Amino acid sequence: MIAETEPVPLPATGREIGVDVGVARFLTTSDGQIVNNPLFLAASADVIANLERRKSLAKPGSGNRKRIRRALAKEWRKVRNRRRDFHHKTARMLIDQCDVIALEDLNMAGMTRRPAPKPDTQNPGAYLPNQAAAKAGLNKSILDAAWHQFTCILIGKAEEAARRVMLVNPAGTSITCHHCGARCARPRQDTVICPACGPMDADVNGAINIACRAGLGSGQAAPAA
Repeated sequence: MIAETEPVPLPATGREIGVDVGVARFLTTSDGQIVNNPLFLAASADVIANLERRKSLAKPGSGNRKRIRRALAKEWRKVRNRRRDFHHKTARMLIDQCDVIALEDLNMAGMTRRPAPKPDTQNPGAYLPNQAAAKAGLNKSILDAAWHQFTCILIGKAEEAARRVMLVNPAGTSITCHHCGARCARPRQDTVICPACGPMDADVNGAINIACRAGLGSGQAAPAA
């Protein structure tokens, strides 16, 4: 039997934020709060790779192969459970502290799509480098962060607490200066440089743009370290 429960509103906090998610940092808020990325899959990568190698060498149908498969499934389950627990705790923290939370409405399928092959027009049958290896590594990090799962958990907790989660168009939020609207350069992952306003923290800038796009106002980006 499924029992429906009414939302239990939390006391107002007066805090309304934009949230920029990423792979180096899991999230950064428009008022400068940072939650680091635990990288659960990366932490278990050596164990998983070793089990995969042992499974490939084990005789098909053998007891040893079955034991390795169970161990491999257990390790993957641990990664999923740790990630989900982290998402729940992070979402709970934001819901407890904020009245309104704005996030980018990310297209995860598009972000993790493999790059298309590049035929070499000068050499029929040959292909040019298309950065597929680098994209595969980035895709793995994006999938490990599991932003869609986090967003769903956050929305669920917001509904229970009568908070608001707003999803905004992500186009340009990472490289647009929130002060003047100019296009920024991004020489490093953690820094954007506006031609008029100078360097600033890339993730805080993105989070402020997200907040502005949701109609939550603006703030002051932290200077780049």
